[in-house]
Amino acid sequence: MSTRRPITPAVVRRLALALPEAFESSHFSRPDFRVRNKIFATLPPDGQTVVLRLAPANVDTLISADPVAFWNEWRGRWVGVRLDRIALPLLRDLIADAWRTVAPKRLGAARRRAGSEARRLTSA
Repeated sequence: MSTRRPITPAVVRRLALALPEAFESSHFSRPDFRVRNKIFATLPPDGQTVVLRLAPANVDTLISADPVAFWNEWRGRWVGVRLDRIALPLLRDLIADAWRTVAPKRLGAARRRAGSEARRLTSA
């Protein structure tokens, strides 16, 4: 039996806002997270899911792998995620992928360079 902590909307919020230039706003009375005013994640009112903007191929892959945890939210461009069905490292990666999907390419490249430098320094 797993005793991992549940993933809450507060955790989603913390992960999303940790990304460069990310900020919280609102869309259709739902909290959303944006970079340069482009939405990459939304929090539905149920408190148990998050909806992420991903590349259509990634949406299809996730749904095929686990149709209980993931579903097509909006014509293959957004994926719904049940927070009780995934692990925190996967959620962290999915939120970062959603951010990269909408972030300007230069901003994404700068984030990759900063991450590579941080990994290099911590492994030295």
